[in-house]
Amino acid sequence: MRIGFNYTLGDTAPLVRKLLAGGHIDYVELLIDNFLAVPIDELETGFAAPVGFHIMFSKFIENDIPALESLARRLRALIERLRPLYVSDHVARFSHDGRQLYHLAEIDYVSDYPQVRERVDWWQQQLGCQLLLENYPSIMDGGHDAPAFHERLYRDTGAGVLFDASNAVCAHLNCGVPLEAWEGVIEHSSHFHTAGYNLSILQPHLILDTHDQVLSEATLGFLQRYRGLFDGPEATLTYERDGRFDEAEIIGDLQRLRGIFPSSPMEPRT
Repeated sequence: MRIGFNYTLGDTAPLVRKLLAGGHIDYVELLIDNFLAVPIDELETGFAAPVGFHIMFSKFIENDIPALESLARRLRALIERLRPLYVSDHVARFSHDGRQLYHLAEIDYVSDYPQVRERVDWWQQQLGCQLLLENYPSIMDGGHDAPAFHERLYRDTGAGVLFDASNAVCAHLNCGVPLEAWEGVIEHSSHFHTAGYNLSILQPHLILDTHDQVLSEATLGFLQRYRGLFDGPEATLTYERDGRFDEAEIIGDLQRLRGIFPSSPMEPRT
């Protein structure tokens, strides 16, 4: 298992470099939307480490075709040059009835399937590579349909899952989606996410994927329990942190993950 860290904002670059230099991480996941204006040469030499691409705002399910084609051309050039470990995106709704949503909304895994399947197939062709789709931290009962949705989508399109272990724990705590329901997805996945979560402000409290807390015992226990399914020679696990960049906490979490998944560093990209 290779362990990485997500890089979303420019001012965290010193922390990311420190984590690499200290051997705490083996690669860097780029929230690639934020770096499309950065020259390719600078991206290629920015960390002297392998990278993964995480797409946040393609909105590929609902965006118009010309906008997606333009984005795909830019992403494909980066993919061909930087050869990322994986390319991932989100299955979610960004708007409703023409209004931008403040938080991403979960799709209806049953009724939305035909549209999502068509768009996923097309989006993969535009990017020229396999696409991995992150599972959602469900808050409603429709989340019970998510594992079967991802397995079906893999069979129909070849799109894999960027499986977020903490999102699965959120769905389990919020609406009772059994962690066991994800076994088939984990078994066919090689790239994973994990992060801390927190309670919503308003009651009744929900578990929200906030990326600003230490890893929970529930998440660590899930990873340990299914270590044999998660781990593998090509496997990666990205630790996400988007707020409260407490260096000691972050290193502590990375050390806990390394304790579950001991591995040797990755070979540098050539």
